[in-house]
Amino acid sequence: MPAPLRPEFHEGQVLAADDLSAVVRYGRDAAARHHRYLHSWGISSGLEVSERARTGSAEYKTVTVGRGTAVDASGREIVVPAPVELSTPDQGFVITDPDDTRPRPLMLMWSDRPSTAPGAGSGGCSGSGAAPRSEEGFVLVVGAPGDELDLAEQAPPAPDTGPDRLEGGERGRVLVAFVTWGGGQDGGFTGVLPRANGVGRRYAGVLADRVSARGGTLELAAEPRPVAGRVGMRIGGADGSLDVGRFNAAGSLAPALRVLGDGSTRLQGDVTVSGSLTVTGPVRSPLVSGSVLAQSGVATHGVILPLPPQVTEDQVASGEVTVHLQVTARVQTGGGPAEGGVDASGFGALPVVLRCEVDSRRRLTCLIAWYGGFGGARQPDPPRVLPGAVDYLVLAAARPAP
Repeated sequence: MPAPLRPEFHEGQVLAADDLSAVVRYGRDAAARHHRYLHSWGISSGLEVSERARTGSAEYKTVTVGRGTAVDASGREIVVPAPVELSTPDQGFVITDPDDTRPRPLMLMWSDRPSTAPGAGSGGCSGSGAAPRSEEGFVLVVGAPGDELDLAEQAPPAPDTGPDRLEGGERGRVLVAFVTWGGGQDGGFTGVLPRANGVGRRYAGVLADRVSARGGTLELAAEPRPVAGRVGMRIGGADGSLDVGRFNAAGSLAPALRVLGDGSTRLQGDVTVSGSLTVTGPVRSPLVSGSVLAQSGVATHGVILPLPPQVTEDQVASGEVTVHLQVTARVQTGGGPAEGGVDASGFGALPVVLRCEVDSRRRLTCLIAWYGGFGGARQPDPPRVLPGAVDYLVLAAARPAP
């Protein structure tokens, strides 16, 4: 495989036409390799397609392709310098199977033709009669329904080959829109569509494993200018963070997700998880606005009731979390104090809850008075006050967002 040949010139050298053409070829081939291997093919700018009512017809449309540029799969740049209107096949395009009303791809291809524009000292032509210039023109092709399905498979030529032709020798095609046709061969366009069969306009892109910013901040947006409400991303800045959020009306990014330089991550706003969520490491605050965590169990007199896991005392003290408590004394006759054995009523003592409450520190007070000696001729014994146990429920509710 031959390497690229760069023209060299020396004093006294006699220049032939091929020497000067080699200069042009070298530049075109280098630009084509750049487009092929550092970019992906597609629309570079403009080439918007619109429709309007066709003069003299209430049914058919005139389709207009705006000016712009594109790069095909060979690396060839295609320039449309002024808007082009299409209305009837008399303008040179061909409609295959005109009775098929399905969407048809409207594609752009290069089309060189000799130019009569005079060159310096040429008088308008060369000694052989050849034109001194080649006009790098274009042609718009109305394809058959389904012709768009193989556009992504267009194979570029070999690295040592210049632009213009693809691997199989054909010219590259760039989709600019879809059109519909009606009325048979003498009919006309009936509409313009941006997409059909899951295929849409393809824009030129960048192929890179690393993208660096010169000013210390790299920003990604889906449009050339940030649009308010659209999602974007920013890397770098004063704190070296990765920010994902939405652009505001001023074009600045309001972060919803931040990955900071110290490795910590911050989220702001609602989060929806579809599927499983795995967390490695402690969860410091699982509460989000309106959520509730619960803790329950059995506690005895004098114990401080625990908070639900991962809810901290600081959150409670700051008002970020509100705590609700419920305690129910566990009272039962079996196992209570009984002096003199079980009496005729079947139990030895009667429990009466004197206090069952929790203070501001969640410390439990549970005191139960036991009365014994009931039944028969015995006199009631003085009550015995003993600490008791409770079933408790602690609810921690996050403060609703303002």
